[in-house]
Amino acid sequence: MSRALKAGRRRAKAKPGHYLLRLFVVGDGPNSKLAASNLRNLCKEHLNGRCTIETIDVEKNFAAALRNNILITPALVLVAPLPRVTVLGNLSDRPKVLLALRLLDGDS
Repeated sequence: MSRALKAGRRRAKAKPGHYLLRLFVVGDGPNSKLAASNLRNLCKEHLNGRCTIETIDVEKNFAAALRNNILITPALVLVAPLPRVTVLGNLSDRPKVLLALRLLDGDS
């Protein structure tokens, strides 16, 4: 495991209520850009500075994708808080993404 990933886990554990999100993309294609933009907006609106986003380009770091069992991109992995969740796609379906990240009640 890389030092950056270990440090990210320590940061996430050290701050209760802090989210560690890992976004896997391929290059700067349209879906990758859209996923990154949607994630930034979501974090700005719902997490108010309580998140760290790690963006991993699978073309440059394929080993990280394999370690995280990522075979499809874009893919978002909620690393912390546990339990770990993976969301596939460009994150345009905001209600489903919020549910997956436990930022919205299922009854809402």
